[in-house]
Amino acid sequence: FFMQDHHCIWINNCVGHENYKIFLVFVLYAATASIYSMALIIGGAVHSAPKDEQSGIDSPRKSIIICGVILCPMALSLATLLVWHVYLVFHNKTTIEYHEGVRAMWLAEKAGGLYHHPYDLGVYHNIVSVLGPNMLCWLCPVSRNIGNGVRFRTSYDIPLSTPPPKAEKHLAMS
Repeated sequence: FFMQDHHCIWINNCVGHENYKIFLVFVLYAATASIYSMALIIGGAVHSAPKDEQSGIDSPRKSIIICGVILCPMALSLATLLVWHVYLVFHNKTTIEYHEGVRAMWLAEKAGGLYHHPYDLGVYHNIVSVLGPNMLCWLCPVSRNIGNGVRFRTSYDIPLSTPPPKAEKHLAMS
């Protein structure tokens, strides 16, 4: 049984509970590599400008510019995809839940209510629910999923805080 969020054209696979962390780490590394490559290409173009006196077809500067033109939209789209999924992780939402939440928020406001996403556990717990409890493994493309992918912890499952012990002692004395 596999809970799916969406089909990703980047990896030609469905992304869901079992492989979301791997997908997220893949996008992180791909965005980092493309931005780093853009920096190298820009540096190469700037550095080769004074030396490039050839104007022929085999000019290294033309190759650098062509690579930059191809890489720029790819780096921009990967960076945008990464920022989008980091936002989703911080709010513990899937892509589908985000779009359904927009509608739920609109309906709640229309009825005079307030919508709260039930799976939002706070930023740290949201990150842990996707990347795992061990911070040293967060950037490793391995998945040790918490749960079975069918039932997830909600903000309603978090126990209410109890009063501090001193307050209980004070209440018992009066």
